[in-house]
Amino acid sequence: MQLPKLKVLAEAGAVREVEVVHDQAAGGWTVWIAYATRTGERREVLERQRGGVRGFATLDAAARALAGLGLPAFRVNAAGLTGEESP
Repeated sequence: MQLPKLKVLAEAGAVREVEVVHDQAAGGWTVWIAYATRTGERREVLERQRGGVRGFATLDAAARALAGLGLPAFRVNAAGLTGEESP
């Protein structure tokens, strides 16, 4: 799912859950969106404009992007995050 689609879903009130997940392969954090459809519920990852998973270097960057879309609340899954990361 790309940002324009997420913005439409957020404005329509269809977003049910937002989860920011630590993903070493993506180089930081990825965003998973659960939203209502006519046939139930779907879960998709946030993608880059040209395809592929959109990774955020910091949790703060993910939070700013989501807040800018009107989604200030989300769940954090830090499983797999080990030790302290260098700044």
